Amino acid sequence: MEVDESRVIKTFEGAEAILYVVKWIDGLAVVKKRIAKPYRSRVLDEELRAKRTAVEARAMKASLEAGVPAPTPYLVDLPGTTIVMEYIEGTTLADVIEDNPARGEEEMRVLGRITGMLHEANIAHGDLTTSNVIVAKKGSLVLIDFGLASLRADELDQAVDVHLLARSLEATHPHYSGRLLEAFMKGYGEVRGEKASKMLELVREIRLMGRYREERLKRRE
Repeated sequence: MEVDESRVIKTFEGAEAILYVVKWIDGLAVVKKRIAKPYRSRVLDEELRAKRTAVEARAMKASLEAGVPAPTPYLVDLPGTTIVMEYIEGTTLADVIEDNPARGEEEMRVLGRITGMLHEANIAHGDLTTSNVIVAKKGSLVLIDFGLASLRADELDQAVDVHLLARSLEATHPHYSGRLLEAFMKGYGEVRGEKASKMLELVREIRLMGRYREERLKRRE
């Protein structure tokens, strides 16, 4: 699928894909086109990009069916490794937290509930950060970028979601990370109940494993 340059309003280039905000029927849409990686064999690269495109589209659809706010996929072109999806107008949660930490805590509790719903549906986002959450103009939170999602997520996959979020909070919002994570877990527990405690235990285990590996690497240096 080729992008009609005359319809392009904005372009964003990421590590895995180029995103175009385009005019679409009576509004706007996002075209996400995965780019070829020259360091991989052509056949492997095409297969991998097509697979990730298919999984991302299915993950958005499954999330919506589970009641989780996500962009609606409009069109999927597997040979062209391209998805056309709903454009969500708003601000990233990362920016909202930096502008208004108190509101950020409230939104993190909502994100906890949303993530709990996602995990109850056995879906893991794969890259859960405050930059991949949009606070829409209407006020609702919307998860975006399901490029690394898993549709058959076990407890460990789900714990990795929470672990990645905790690490991103520490890196992006170091002054508020503790309160933000606490607010997130409150919302998460409202949906998952006792499973939330189990999830925290798994996150601690993941962290300990990471620190153990770091210590071993330091000793080898």
